[in-house]
Amino acid sequence: MHDLCDKRTKGLCKLRMTSTTLESSITIDSRTIDSRRHTLGSRRTTAVAGTGIFLCTLLKSNAAIAKTAATTLSSAAAAPVLLPPLYKILLACLLPTLLGYYKSEYGVSYGYGTAMAASSYLILSSISQSAGLPLTKPDAILSSLTATVDSLRTLLPASLPAFHAFALLFYGTRLNLFLLYRELCLPRFRAMRERIEDRAKKQGGRMKRTPFLLSCTFLYFCLSCPVLVTTKLCEGMSMSCSLGLGGGLISILEQSLRLSVILALSGFLLGAFGDLNKSFGKMLKGEDTLITGGIFRYFRHPNYTGEVIGWTSSCLAAFLAVALKTVADTSSNGGLYVWKSMAGFLSLSVIGAIGISFVLGTATAGLEFRQQEKYGDSEEYKQWVKKSWVGFKMGKQKKDEGENNADAEETEEE
Repeated sequence: MHDLCDKRTKGLCKLRMTSTTLESSITIDSRTIDSRRHTLGSRRTTAVAGTGIFLCTLLKSNAAIAKTAATTLSSAAAAPVLLPPLYKILLACLLPTLLGYYKSEYGVSYGYGTAMAASSYLILSSISQSAGLPLTKPDAILSSLTATVDSLRTLLPASLPAFHAFALLFYGTRLNLFLLYRELCLPRFRAMRERIEDRAKKQGGRMKRTPFLLSCTFLYFCLSCPVLVTTKLCEGMSMSCSLGLGGGLISILEQSLRLSVILALSGFLLGAFGDLNKSFGKMLKGEDTLITGGIFRYFRHPNYTGEVIGWTSSCLAAFLAVALKTVADTSSNGGLYVWKSMAGFLSLSVIGAIGISFVLGTATAGLEFRQQEKYGDSEEYKQWVKKSWVGFKMGKQKKDEGENNADAEETEEE
């Protein structure tokens, strides 16, 4: 009996030791688990915090990159533009006009378009070089053309002078392409060219055309002068603006200047649409058809009207640029210095705008006379005249003058 009690006592002791050992093991395991959970939680927290820091750093980096890019473009646009020498602009206006020695009509058609395209290209190229966006690269033709388009897409919204120069480049290039199409595809215009050449030959030798061709060169140079003014005075000015006319006189002048160069391009686009409208209309309906639909529903002579709007707006842009610089000038010299320094270019700009407006206004009067003679008895013509705008017309064309000038108008037909 005594032995049995000892065995029971020993068993209970072992059981208690085992229980204590298990409890201790469980405690140690629970502590280990808690420790591991704490470590895992810490790692997760560290990972989340690290990810957050990384994302914040990345966003700040991207914002910094975007800001740097914008600053770089702004600084490039504001960099001083080295304008091409004036003799190069004069040569760009003179050399194409010399085509008039070969064919008299070429001096006021291809010569006109090429002079405008070449002179404006020289200015636009200078602006693009200053902005670090060269228009041409020594690569293959296709890749160079792609680079040119990319440079223009970046440059035109960021630079008002570039936009202004591009408007003239567009006009000259578009005019030459249209003239080439008309000469190659429409026999009656080749006949017109030869009639003009025969008339010129009857007036004397080719050298007698020199005064006329030099006067054309002078007119073309005058037409390019407004771009020289805006390029000189509006460095770093972009085409983007906020709506409204608030912000004082400087803001009003800035927005008016932007509007004037937009109107210049819009006028040249109006002329382009007029040529396309009339060409396709006559192609589909016949050469003797009176075109009254499309843009002609509102403008009887959109070609001439568009050019007057374009060249007048271009000239206005030069004066607005000087006015803006005058108001913004806080130096001791005052705004009068700006007007004095730009007086020559402004005078030439006015001469160019008045000269081309006179030519186009006279051409409008001549075309009005010929259309009235040809279609005046038709009811369609009478209704069209009532509802459409004649544009800028100078004087009434007499019959003999209309006959003499019928072949001389190279940019629009009846």
